Amino acid sequence: MDPVLPYLACLVLALALYAAIRPSAITFRIGAIVATVAAAGWLLGIIAGYLSSLEGDAATPFFIIFSLAVIAAAVRMISHERPIYCALHFILVVIASAGLLLLLEAEFMAFALIIVYAGAILITYMFVLMLANQA
Repeated sequence: MDPVLPYLACLVLALALYAAIRPSAITFRIGAIVATVAAAGWLLGIIAGYLSSLEGDAATPFFIIFSLAVIAAAVRMISHERPIYCALHFILVVIASAGLLLLLEAEFMAFALIIVYAGAILITYMFVLMLANQA
């Protein structure tokens, strides 16, 4: 498999998603949403082809679950309108990324990621959002 192909699929998906969430005419946004779905299907096809070539590894189902959780939560994080839910989706991204790091046997990085991002930065962000929305 050509190593440039997954990067190209990710770039097309990112550009289509950007076009879909920015304010514009409804016909352009519908076309961008269709392009986003097509690019996501293309990327999933590339990933499925790669995973079918792998042997029966015990970590493969967890890799698929964590990867899909990271991608779905990241897309929802940048597309949600309310900042509180964006922060909660970012916590899901951090936890799923920590799961991927655990699969790579990088336990220190996984726990440091959770402690620094989910434990410190996002909790502070949540307090700021809650205090700003008191009025």
